[in-house]
This record gives sequence, C-alpha cells and structure tokens, in this order.
Amino acid sequence: MKKRISTISAFQFYQLVRYSTLILIGIVFTKTTLTQTEIGEYETFVFLAGAVSFFWLNGLLKALLPISTENEKNGSNIFNAFITIQLFAILAAVFLFLLQPFFSKFLLNEKPIPEIQLLLVFIVFSVPANLVEYFYLLKKQNQNLIIYSLLSFFIQFVLVVLPSIFGYQIILSLKGLVISSILRYIWLWFILIKNSETSFSMKFVREHLKLGGPLVAATFLSGSAQFVDGFIVSSKFDESTFAIFRYGARELPLAVLLTNALSNAMLPEFADKENLKKNLSQIKQNITRLMHFLFPLTAFLLVISHPVFPIVFNPEFEESATIFNVYLLLIISRVLLPQTILNGMKQTKEIMQASLFELIINVSLSLLFVELFGIAGIAFATFIAYLFEKIYLAFVVRQRLNIKLSDYLSTRFYFIYSAGILIIFTFAELIF
Repeated sequence: MKKRISTISAFQFYQLVRYSTLILIGIVFTKTTLTQTEIGEYETFVFLAGAVSFFWLNGLLKALLPISTENEKNGSNIFNAFITIQLFAILAAVFLFLLQPFFSKFLLNEKPIPEIQLLLVFIVFSVPANLVEYFYLLKKQNQNLIIYSLLSFFIQFVLVVLPSIFGYQIILSLKGLVISSILRYIWLWFILIKNSETSFSMKFVREHLKLGGPLVAATFLSGSAQFVDGFIVSSKFDESTFAIFRYGARELPLAVLLTNALSNAMLPEFADKENLKKNLSQIKQNITRLMHFLFPLTAFLLVISHPVFPIVFNPEFEESATIFNVYLLLIISRVLLPQTILNGMKQTKEIMQASLFELIINVSLSLLFVELFGIAGIAFATFIAYLFEKIYLAFVVRQRLNIKLSDYLSTRFYFIYSAGILIIFTFAELIF
C-alpha cells in the first residue's frame, strides 16, 4: 500500500468515501417510510450547517496547506488552525441562533429551522473535525487517512440510516449525524495530543488569517452561489420541490472529489517556486488521467440518468434527473485548475475577484432562468458562472505568471471531450 498509494490518491479516496456516504444515505432514506417532507428537513439541516460555515472553513483550510509547508519545522500547525476554526464555528452557531427569524422568514419560506438545538451542536463539533484529514495529508500518513475515512464514514452511515430503517422519525437520524461528528471531534483531539501538536503560535494564526482572508472571501463569493440557489428554491417552492432540487443538484461525485482533492494536495507543492515546471507537468499528467476517466463516465451518466433516477430513488424524484444532468456539465470547468497555481503561489486576491464575478453572474442568471425554465434554470446558471470563473482565472495565470493553459492542461483532449459532452447532453435531454 505504501508504494501504490500517494498523498494525492489517499486524499482523493477520502473525498470519494465521504461523498459516497452522503449519496447512500439519500438512497436509503427514499426506500424507507420517511416522507419527502422529512427528507427535506434533513437536507435543510445539513444545508444550513454548510451555509454558515462553508466559506470560512474552506478558505482557512486552503490557506493552511501552503503555510504549513513553509513552516514544516514547527509541526503541522493543525492545533493553531483548530483554535481559529473552533472560534469561527462558535461564532457561526451564535450567528445562526440570533438570526433564526431572518432565516425562517426570508430564506425558508417562513418555515422554522429544523431542530435548531441539534444544529448548533452539529456546527460547533463537525466543522473543526474536518482538520483530521488535513493532519493526515500534511503528515503524509496515507494509510491512516484511508483507514480513517472508511471507519468514520461507516459509523456515520450506520448512525444516520438505522433509525429510518426501523421506522423512526427523522429526528433520530439527525441525532446520529451529530453523534458521528462528536466522535470525529474527539479523534482530532486524540491525534493532536498523541503527536504533541498542541503548541500555540500567534504568529502562525496571524499569517493564517492574512493569507486566508482573501480565500475566505473568494469561497464565500463563489460557494455562496449554490446556497443562494437553494434559498431561491426554498423561497419560491415547497419542501418537496426543495428535496427534488437537492437530490438533483449534485455534480458527478468523482469529478468534484478527485479534482478538488488533487488541487488541495498540490497546494503545498506549488508553495515551492523552484519546482514550478515540475509541478505544472505533474498537475497536467494527473488532470489528463482524470479526463480520460471522468468524461466517458459523465457521458454514460447523462444517457442513463433519466431512466435510472426513478428506480434508484423513487418516481417522485424523476425531475431531479434533469438537474443532475446540468450539474454533470460542470466537469468542463472542474478539470481546469488555474486557482491551484494562484493559491499555491499566494496570489489570492485574483481568486477573490473571479469569485465576485462568478457570484454576480450566477445569482443574476438564476433569478432570470428560474422564471423561464423552473428549477432547471438555476442549474444552467451555475454551469455558466462556474465556467466563466475558470476562464477568467486561466487568463490571469497567463497574464500575471506567464503560464499558458497548455502548460497545465492537455488542451486537445479537453476541447474534444467538452464538445462531446455538450452534444450528448443535448441528445439525452431531447430523447428523455
């Protein structure tokens, strides 16, 4: 295993297991006695937890990787990142608690926040627990990362789905989700103490926040679009329609998982500017390998999604297939990784600017397209906005760093695959 598993593949495996668990939970829910409304409550619970934490968490995690590489002699600095993220998690929980009326009235179509007490506990414990996998990544403990991913998400899957299988209400599944996050949180403290990673450094915290600030803003601007999309759906439609949108609004799991994992794993490498040419070649080889696998898989899913969705879930979720197909098109933008180069070389302000443009385009088109095409229009707006962001960043990399697109992407394969996917999508939607 040590010879065959790299840091990149181990982190990709972790992301794959995490996402597969989410998908399997959704499938099991639709096969039990849970109603669409109860499933919608579960999705709203998870959705709100992400809405108040995703941007600063992802921004700080992306900033952690290149900084820790430069400060390797001081340890992984996971503990210092933990202090910052824990404080932010508590603030996010307080923010959500105080703004309950706002979320309920304007963003949830006057529906109450489901199980607010449990949700606050979930935010406080689950968000910092994400540092476990980054500890293993920075320490290059690939086998431990794989074992941890299998065990932790197996426990989460069991704790969440067993209550629904035995006919209990969704509240017990939510409690199972919270318990699984607390167990991961305890494991984080265990590995920090065991590895003597508990020394505090205000200097690192300041540097972390300084580099992470633009990335937090960029993630908020870029990632908030998907949450704005969710709020647009929840404000205009009922919980059943929201569940339909959420079940369809999922990219090709392997695409988002493998490309994001590759991007994050390469961040420490791009912090070393002396090996730029080598790193560009490495990311190009990895992306080419992913394209040969992901694009044919995307084409296959485009063809079968409409017949399969009613079978995998149930006939009430048939409309989710169109949403899913549009989100499959995001593979065209996902395999473009100019942001990895900019982030690794600490050019973060440009990423923030691109994210602002993406958010403006996404929200504007979502509000327009939802009136023209229904909930599918929101998915189309996301595809257009994401693609624009990557094109803009590729232009910035060319202008600022004099790095051509062909230096980190096999452009011939990319354009052939992209054109083929668009053609297959058109025929799949026309036929079904």
